[in-house]
Amino acid sequence: MNTTNWVSSIPKLIRPINKLIPSQFINFGSEKLLNLLFKEEISSGELNFISGNIIEIKVKDIDLSLFLTLKGNQLKSLKGLAEADVKLSADADALLLLIYGKVDPDTLFFNRKLMVKGNTELGLHLKNFLDTIEVNQKLPRALYLIGERFSDFIYKEKGETIQIS
Repeated sequence: MNTTNWVSSIPKLIRPINKLIPSQFINFGSEKLLNLLFKEEISSGELNFISGNIIEIKVKDIDLSLFLTLKGNQLKSLKGLAEADVKLSADADALLLLIYGKVDPDTLFFNRKLMVKGNTELGLHLKNFLDTIEVNQKLPRALYLIGERFSDFIYKEKGETIQIS
């Protein structure tokens, strides 16, 4: 199996595992993690654009959706399916490339690897926020280095499908 096929097979391995994990655990874990990672941004009001809105982040290839809102000074992961004001969707590899700064969100968007539907203004705020995240300052060093290496690997293997210049 060549490396591109290997990278493409990862979501096929994760999807069944994702289905075995109760959504309550995914919601609880993602809520705690996001509040920890974005504590400063929440405190400073940088995420106030989310308040009163519902954002869906969908990782298409592993069939995972998170519905998030900001209530008070906490990001909340909504239980069950909610009607989102904006839906940001992409495959896991594109999101990883975005988060690790290998590809900017506009490149992903114009190459139809990142889809934004719903409230356009809210979607632009979210896209721009994601572009400003300095993941090296957010994650523990070991986790950051693992993600950095994996995103480098994906960039080398799949960059041509995203039309990276």
